[in-house]
Amino acid sequence: MYYALVSKLRRAGFPFLSMLPGDETGECELILTSKNEASLFGGGVMVAEELDDDPGVVRGQIVSRLAGGSGTLLIGIDPGLRMGMAAFYGETWLAFHTFNSKDRLCASVVSLVNRTESTKSLIRIGNGNPTMAARIAAKLMPRLPQSIVELVDESGTSSRNPRTKGVQTDQSAAARIAFRKGVVLRRSA
Repeated sequence: MYYALVSKLRRAGFPFLSMLPGDETGECELILTSKNEASLFGGGVMVAEELDDDPGVVRGQIVSRLAGGSGTLLIGIDPGLRMGMAAFYGETWLAFHTFNSKDRLCASVVSLVNRTESTKSLIRIGNGNPTMAARIAAKLMPRLPQSIVELVDESGTSSRNPRTKGVQTDQSAAARIAFRKGVVLRRSA
């Protein structure tokens, strides 16, 4: 269990400190441990078996827990032949991905929304490829009735952004789309 947890935290890019039951945990904001050992630690425990395998979802689960589940999950999508996706919890990045399949993109978005606790989930889809944007929205809306879905003017989003240095162009565009207001296609249920 320990090595699986450490592997998940490393893939998600989280710094961590290894501890044993009985160690002083005063400075720890969150303790990740197995279900069997959870009772050995006081409050602020998250059970490792509940963490997803996807590093972006793991980041979402942990960041959400640290924020008390009171933040907004924000997802930007740059549709096209190569579809960029960027996910944030408030201002904190969770994931950057590029997909060649609409189905894989939608599955990733659905997993992120369903596995990350938030007060609101907002999905913003760029309008640069209107046909693909409509297909993505039509696929996501029935699967995520609690989410707000918007269509966003994506003009100028493909230029380089210092905030997303080292990120592919599709992903960088998706990050910019995520933070732009759009036209609401459907409000949350």
